[in-house]
Amino acid sequence: MFIRTSAINKLLAMKARNKVVQGGTSAGKTFGIIPILINYATSHPRCKITVVAESIPSVRDGAVKIFKDIMFETNRWREERWIGNPMEHTFSNKSIIQFKSFDTEGKAKAAGKRDVLFINEANHIPYPIASALMIRSLNTWIDYNPDCEFWAHTEMLNEPNSEFLLLTYKDNEALPPETLEDLLIKIEKSKTSAYWKNWCKIYIDGEIGKLDGLVFQNWRQCDEITSEAKLIACGMDFGYTNDPTTLVACYKMNDELFFDELFYLKGLSNSEIAKLIKSKNIGSTPIYADSAEPKSIAEIKLHGINILPTEKGADSINFGISILQEKDFYVTKRSTNLIKELRSYSWDTDKTGASTNKPIDAYNHGVDSMRYIALSVLKKKIIFTPSKFSVPTMSRKL
Repeated sequence: MFIRTSAINKLLAMKARNKVVQGGTSAGKTFGIIPILINYATSHPRCKITVVAESIPSVRDGAVKIFKDIMFETNRWREERWIGNPMEHTFSNKSIIQFKSFDTEGKAKAAGKRDVLFINEANHIPYPIASALMIRSLNTWIDYNPDCEFWAHTEMLNEPNSEFLLLTYKDNEALPPETLEDLLIKIEKSKTSAYWKNWCKIYIDGEIGKLDGLVFQNWRQCDEITSEAKLIACGMDFGYTNDPTTLVACYKMNDELFFDELFYLKGLSNSEIAKLIKSKNIGSTPIYADSAEPKSIAEIKLHGINILPTEKGADSINFGISILQEKDFYVTKRSTNLIKELRSYSWDTDKTGASTNKPIDAYNHGVDSMRYIALSVLKKKIIFTPSKFSVPTMSRKL
């Protein structure tokens, strides 16, 4: 059921041409902006609204899903008015909401003018692309989690036609109780960990912070897995109610590794997991799963799936991480959940800020699937090569 939250009321009160919406996780930023755009489209005939995210998978799994959910919940969805490629919806008054991604400034310029622009998770969009889009828009919305200062602060908010709004989870009355429980757990962790204290500053209070100590900085996004790459193994981490069950595939071409998120879902039974695996067309490729779940492994194996327990030893978490850190690797752009994990998975610290030499126990479901592959396969085959990626770029601009 659609709920008009405090976040939506605060967003509606914004009047400037450029609206900068900063906030924590689950604050209702995107869930508030999308219905405002829908209402704008229905009340302004023949207008054009463009929603932009970092990549096509990001906009599809984020803003498009929210758009469709809201249209369904408010009885506005008409299947015949939606075009999947390109992703756009045409209203009865000829207004259009389109969902796009741009990887160059030139493509952003070539997209032409629009009435309203919404840049979702704007901190992942390079400023030249954002600027090219904004200058061709009559009105602009942006939202983001403030994990560091970026062009919204240094460029956009210095302009006289910009307005700033800070939202937190307390502005979102539609917040599921399970999500609230998770946030309160992290607030409790912040009392003894400098990492979680900084995390809460960013994702609870919605204030500018800086995520230091990222575990993986040796990765980059890629568009697709090339046909020349060979599927060598998959990794699976089990979840159910609060945590997702994840399946990640690992491909190898020459001396390069590619990881692809196949699914990342909660509430799956073992028979449903088996059915999903079969739908992914991975054949008899071995799947290395968490050995702490022997019953699940045995039940899934009964469906004719080549699933095996991961070989674990002493300090297997850090050992698996060290294998993955030895070499640069790629992650497909459609692996949106895995990308979010890699951007947040960090070394934990105590309340003084000193490293504990252990990673945080969060943002690690897809990462654990990667780690199981590393422990079971890559430790025997990996060849060290110096990093060819720019490390500072990895943690901020991918």
